[in-house]
Amino acid sequence: MEANLINNNHSKLETFSDEVFFEIFDRLSPSDLYKTFYGLNIRLNTILNDSRMRFRDNLSSLNSKQFHSYVQNILPQIIDRLISFTFGTYDTDEYQQVSLFLHKYSIDLSLFKHLRTLVIIKMTIADVQIVQSALVHLTNLVNIRLSVDSNDVDTASFVHIGNNLITGRKLKRVKMDMCARTIFENVTKSSNIEQLSIAWCEMQELTHLLQYSPYLCTLKATICGLNHVDTWTQKIHGSLSQKYSLRLNSLKLVVDSIRFDYLLLLLHELRQLRSLWLLLNHYEYMDADKWESLFQTSLVQLDQLDLTIALTKPFSSVNTPGQLLMLSTPNTACTKFNTKFWFDRGWRGKLDEYDHCVRLTVSNHAVPIQNTNRSHY
Repeated sequence: MEANLINNNHSKLETFSDEVFFEIFDRLSPSDLYKTFYGLNIRLNTILNDSRMRFRDNLSSLNSKQFHSYVQNILPQIIDRLISFTFGTYDTDEYQQVSLFLHKYSIDLSLFKHLRTLVIIKMTIADVQIVQSALVHLTNLVNIRLSVDSNDVDTASFVHIGNNLITGRKLKRVKMDMCARTIFENVTKSSNIEQLSIAWCEMQELTHLLQYSPYLCTLKATICGLNHVDTWTQKIHGSLSQKYSLRLNSLKLVVDSIRFDYLLLLLHELRQLRSLWLLLNHYEYMDADKWESLFQTSLVQLDQLDLTIALTKPFSSVNTPGQLLMLSTPNTACTKFNTKFWFDRGWRGKLDEYDHCVRLTVSNHAVPIQNTNRSHY
């Protein structure tokens, strides 16, 4: 009886089309698939090795023993059929997975010819160049996310990004968490990227990259510092909005060590913006009149605003180093962000004060300042 039941179930399983198996197997990891199904019968072996079969895998949670077994036994069978692949470990003290992958086993990334999504976690800066060289062969890539191990970075570290990384024909989304200054001067060809995230770069590097990103819609970045100010200032006027038809409509920036006037020059060029998120750390950014002028003349299409200015006490003057500002100044600034101009756009200013800092927030979600002396019944 039991033998007949097993045979009947086996018979029903054999009647499934290849496409049904593809759909089922798509939900399982390659390791589980090969360990569970490979060798059961010729039909399943054929399906697992079918050139139409596609795989997704993430090695980041594998321990050292599992990783070595995977690279030796599973990867060679599926390398040219993977469409999504993640490798590298968040805890590099345990073992250096990226180093083993690229150097001990010398896996050639260009063999992942059907890959659409590639995520590499905590590589070294030297490995970035190896990866870029391989990317030119991965013509199906849509998503890339790369990060560098902070243990491999010091204050003088930098990462050069070139055409190979960003100019893939199908590439749409790129995230670069390099933990070091990212340089784009070697980018000389336009990309099709629509979403971009950069851990940090200097202002002139960002604007250089924007010139070669005509389809970019969403940008997240940390920008710190601006070199060659006079040259940059001459180039920026009209260069983005007029020459390159920039489509950027959502911008999220953390800004450090950049004067307000230079930031305004950049924002004046981004006239298509509908959403703006900024984290700033200098008192000069509290000039409500300058912001109002920007929104009236250039960013007239802006709907969503989230502007945060965080200051550490005591407040120092940007224009006169060493000169301290009155502690009441942020309160005065906040009042100017709660006038008719701001209310009409649905934006409100709110001031939060702590022991060692204050935070001024102007956004669609901020609550206007409340008079704490009012009586409540």
